[in-house]
Formats: sequence, structure tokens, C-alpha cells
Amino acid sequence: MAATVRAAIRELIEQTMVTMDALLEASDRELAMRSSHGCAQGKDVWALITNDIDHEKIHTGQVLEGRYESRITASPMERLVAEWLVERARFVSSLVGLTDEQFNRETAPGQWTYRAVAKHVLAVEQDSLKTMAADQAARVAR
Repeated sequence: MAATVRAAIRELIEQTMVTMDALLEASDRELAMRSSHGCAQGKDVWALITNDIDHEKIHTGQVLEGRYESRITASPMERLVAEWLVERARFVSSLVGLTDEQFNRETAPGQWTYRAVAKHVLAVEQDSLKTMAADQAARVAR
């Protein structure tokens, strides 16, 4: 594991992509197949993965409790980044399971396609970051 918080976060996010790709490549049938991993507790792949999810929830609680007890409070910007990351995960998860064909269909008759919605989300975010950088540069130049 990386030695700095920022590097650890990056490592976790990069592994998220690896895990997501592996899970999306697997079929639903595979979930019912026996797993030899100890965390599956003698059961199937479904038990293994849900155990991993629960395991992560437990350790999230451990980190949050440790921060609470130690009075390690996030700054306003850190809180904002954390909340943005939760919403990004929620948005990405809303796209999981769409086929490429469905991704390019309208969300409802006469509405944007799922792809257009995703593109819009990225464009707004990129524009916001560009504006933040320009505003910051203007303040420095004064």
C-alpha cells in the first residue's frame, strides 16, 4: 500500500477499475460456482464478493470511528471531495449493466441518450475545473 494518503486513494481507485472490469467480464452463472477462497466460507463466488463488500463496509466504519474518536475532521474542501466521490460512484453504478446499444438510446422518448447524459456530466465538471483554474490564476495575477 502506498505511503501517502493521496497515493493510497489513487491505488484504491485504480484497483476499483481492475475489479470492476473483472466482475463485468464474469457471467451471472459464475456467481453460483464454488469458490476456493477462504473468505467465501466454503460457498460460492456470490458469497466471496458479498463478503468482500461487507468487509469493506466494516473497515470503512473502523476508519470513520477512528477519525471521530481522534477528532480528525475533514476540511470543507476534503469533505466536498469525499461527497463528490460518492456521487461519482453512484453515477457510474447507474450505468453498469447497460449494453452499448442501450447506452446510446434515449433515457425516455425525446430525452437525451444515456451517453449524452454521461458526456454532459463530464463536460460540466471539466468546465467547472477550467473556470476554477482560470479564477485562481486571475486572483494570483492581481
